[in-house]
Amino acid sequence: MRIAPGVTLVSPTLDVERARRIIKEADPFSARQHLAYPSDHDGPQVHLDAYFSTEAIVQFQGFASWLVEDVAVWMTAKALRPQCIFAPGTDAVRVFVERLSRAVDATPVYLETKPSGRFGDTIEGSLPVGASVLTFNLTSVTGGRCIGFRLPEAATHAGGHVIGTAAIALGTSPLNEELRSRFSDNLYIAFHVAVTNHNPDACPANAPRLRPWQEANAEIIARLV
Repeated sequence: MRIAPGVTLVSPTLDVERARRIIKEADPFSARQHLAYPSDHDGPQVHLDAYFSTEAIVQFQGFASWLVEDVAVWMTAKALRPQCIFAPGTDAVRVFVERLSRAVDATPVYLETKPSGRFGDTIEGSLPVGASVLTFNLTSVTGGRCIGFRLPEAATHAGGHVIGTAAIALGTSPLNEELRSRFSDNLYIAFHVAVTNHNPDACPANAPRLRPWQEANAEIIARLV
């Protein structure tokens, strides 16, 4: 169900009026962008044509609570009982994951995430061998690379057993179908957002000036003041 320009409600259990209020008041979507993601040059990079700041949403404690509750409802319906929630180690994600972990009696574990948005290799927290794991991110701007591949692979490499994956917002890309195929019965998405991406060598001639993604995120957060 389309609830705002660029935003579709995907979760069947998140109340529609609550979802509309989240998007209206947090105003997390920004179109007509040209953003480097990750913002460093230490590996592959894509350019985003829009941005969705779930960080803006978690500035509202009530909105975060509604979303934590919805993820927990999904986990109960799917009989998912992870021992660990494995997520990027950014400040905004930590705020959400700490609340979710308490709600579902799981242990938070974090993967090093550089300021550029690129993942590192260091894991913070205890991930016992064989532990059941839910991988999570607030937003998968590239359409599923983090929650469908990078995070599950890192958790598995560390000895965990991935039983599901989740994100509050999922960008639009060809990876969407591969993500849904890989996690056909254990994927949670609250919002599907019109954040598309392209390779750096495929920029349209009329594209706006390229900027780091952090600038768009900061502009969205600033609108809340």
